[in-house]
Amino acid sequence: MTGPKIDYSYHYRKWHSDTPEHVSNMVRFYKEILGPYLPKDKSVPVLDVGCGMGFAIMALNQLGFEKVSGVDMDSGQVASCKAKGLSVTQSDDSAEFMRSHSEMYKLILALDLLEHIPLDKQLGFTSAIVAGLKSGGGLIATTPNANSAFATRCRYLDWTHQIQFSEHSIDFLLHTAGFVDIQVCETEYTTRPKFWWLPGRQGRYWWAFRFFRTWRRLEAMAELGPAVGRRVPLSLNLLVHARKP
Repeated sequence: MTGPKIDYSYHYRKWHSDTPEHVSNMVRFYKEILGPYLPKDKSVPVLDVGCGMGFAIMALNQLGFEKVSGVDMDSGQVASCKAKGLSVTQSDDSAEFMRSHSEMYKLILALDLLEHIPLDKQLGFTSAIVAGLKSGGGLIATTPNANSAFATRCRYLDWTHQIQFSEHSIDFLLHTAGFVDIQVCETEYTTRPKFWWLPGRQGRYWWAFRFFRTWRRLEAMAELGPAVGRRVPLSLNLLVHARKP
């Protein structure tokens, strides 16, 4: 006997919508965080696996990438993408989709996705990403950071989350799957406002953020030792980029 079908859009829309303002904000966000890691050749094929409502696809399209497509298992999110005119496929098995498109993509995005994959399937899933990439192709992934001050909230915010990654565990998973040149970076939701020195609401928020982040850095150095504590990523999310040999 099977259970009820999961409507992930119900959960996703607590934070995301298709209003023009929200879409614009999300597209700008993905341009900023993905930009430094994107290939220079904008004619290469790109896949966004677990593409959600298509914000990252739209960001790459606006940056000039010509062959960006997506795959997602949720019918509501695929419908949102298609309403935007995006090239997105619905599939109940994204890993099999990537294996069936072997060595097709120069870049695969997995944004806030790997934490949803059950532990016993993560190696198979990341190996499927390797299979879908051309030789020398890259992966860009984001995932909640187990080191952050709100790691427990991020872990249990979503009922479908299966795991939380540190910089070491995500590196180990991708290395085992066959990736090389793995780099794990902090990626921030909070950015310094243009007029951060002015005594307005944005300035106060920025200084509060910097104060508490500095406090956590000192805490990390005290608990783990200065050498380790200085390097521990403390952002809410991690961004990982890696390459297929």
